[in-house]
Amino acid sequence: MNSLEKYLRTNTKLSTILYFSTLAYIIFTIYSDIYLEQPIINIPDSIDTLVFFFFLYITYIAIMIQKDNKEKKSSK
Repeated sequence: MNSLEKYLRTNTKLSTILYFSTLAYIIFTIYSDIYLEQPIINIPDSIDTLVFFFFLYITYIAIMIQKDNKEKKSSK
């Protein structure tokens, strides 16, 4: 487990904020691509790709946090 993953698994509030902010960014990007003629913010596709993969990584961290919480409850 690398240091970033360990830090995010111990600070669940930060990982929750990062998860929902990247989710909101992805939803906003999809909305602006579909419904708006001119995008509100002109962001390159490479950054969109990086944010998407970061979202997948944060989702993995969130699943591991839920797994840790479940193991703590079952061990009590």
